[in-house]
Amino acid sequence: TGATAHFEPLHIGFNMMSLHSLGRELEGVNGFNSIVFLVYNIAMVVMTTAVMMGMVYGRLRYIQYKLSQTASPQLQQELEGRQQRLRESSAVGFSAVLFAWMVITTLERNQPTCPIPFLNDVCFSTYSFGLLKFNISPIVQLFFAQFIMPRVSFMGHLAGIVCGFGLHWGWGMPPLEVCSPNVLIGGVYLIGCLWWRRRVVPVRPLLEAVSTNGDWTGDDNDEQGDWRTLLMEGAPREVDATHGYDAENGNDSEQVSDPFMRSKRKKKERELEEVGRKYKILVSIRNLLGFVTVSSFYVFNWTGSLVISQSILFFYFVSGTQSSLVIWTYTHCTKCGNDIIDPEKQRAGMVWRGFLMSCVITIAVDSMSFAAFTIARTFVSAEAASMRVGLLPAALFMLLRISINIIGLVLSSKILHDYGQVGGGIFGNVFSWVISSSKLIGDGIFLSQKPLWTAFEGRGKRLGGGELLSRASQSRAI
Repeated sequence: TGATAHFEPLHIGFNMMSLHSLGRELEGVNGFNSIVFLVYNIAMVVMTTAVMMGMVYGRLRYIQYKLSQTASPQLQQELEGRQQRLRESSAVGFSAVLFAWMVITTLERNQPTCPIPFLNDVCFSTYSFGLLKFNISPIVQLFFAQFIMPRVSFMGHLAGIVCGFGLHWGWGMPPLEVCSPNVLIGGVYLIGCLWWRRRVVPVRPLLEAVSTNGDWTGDDNDEQGDWRTLLMEGAPREVDATHGYDAENGNDSEQVSDPFMRSKRKKKERELEEVGRKYKILVSIRNLLGFVTVSSFYVFNWTGSLVISQSILFFYFVSGTQSSLVIWTYTHCTKCGNDIIDPEKQRAGMVWRGFLMSCVITIAVDSMSFAAFTIARTFVSAEAASMRVGLLPAALFMLLRISINIIGLVLSSKILHDYGQVGGGIFGNVFSWVISSSKLIGDGIFLSQKPLWTAFEGRGKRLGGGELLSRASQSRAI
């Protein structure tokens, strides 16, 4: 991300020195211990980026409005150039988060703050307006930094100041439980990217035979028959030359005299069995995830990050199962081409990548919570009021939840490889070791032991030698 990328070692060195100085001043003030400080640092990366993107979007809309109002070609050219530069500009560095912490430290001090180096006489006091505090020092430092370093991101630093005041005032910033990385990162990707921007969730299958909850319509006790009916509808109709009836319209394979038609039908049946087996595996894991999600509401505090993160994870898996269902249907429907299947695979790739990312973070946080349950007994005893069960049952349930989430992680990695949607960029760099190692386990779970084809099955075709055979037969007759 832009917040964790820096131009050079000196750049990251100065930022880390500032973070260390601000952190030492903040830790121990108003409940800001080390864990809370770490959680809010991760959350600030997301929040400052979101605020800065909102500012850039607002400026682009304003420039577009001025373009529509002006008639001067020279002014239009200038505005278009400004708009293009704004779209192509990028910002890197952790300084936006540092400006947010600078605001909070300034408001928590009991003495005036001097924002300009070497000017100890230029100081500003903090004023209180009821429960709200305000100090102009961060804003002065923003303009001073812009003056001595014109290339720094003005909107990035301003976004940090806005988030700092919002966090201290309690305006617009989510609570600590939502700021936890296992909730915030997966939730922002789910709501901001997949739902608000991409419109890929909730998944709405394009086939009428699939209902909105991802199950096949029709008799629930004949799931394989529903698969057979749906996929056979997409296959081309072929009429048997001997009997003169539709060989693909429900007739038994024993009635078809053409061995090629019998072979084709057997291959279709094997493909249906394989798809049905994969779907049953996904449904089984989905049901297990649903069980641990519902149980988490009972075991833990329902407003806590442990419950919210598992709920987000379950929604990802349900959406991925529905999307995979549509892809398998289109893949085995011979009337559908790549122009229909490829967009479905891209949608499924975005959903399953979101699940894998959220699953890795959730497993990491759950593992740390499990360690706290088993080791930090004093801390857990103090927090036992938020649990409806004892310490030992909660720890055992957390171990079960981690195991089921790992199984879901393995299946998601396997599906991403099958669809060719592993992706690259920051996702591939961060989660490459998880994807590569979990795929090996997924191959053992998902791959069928039965071959999808049989040797020497189907209609034979003469490849040559017809004239030589006819001469040999004539010589034998003579």
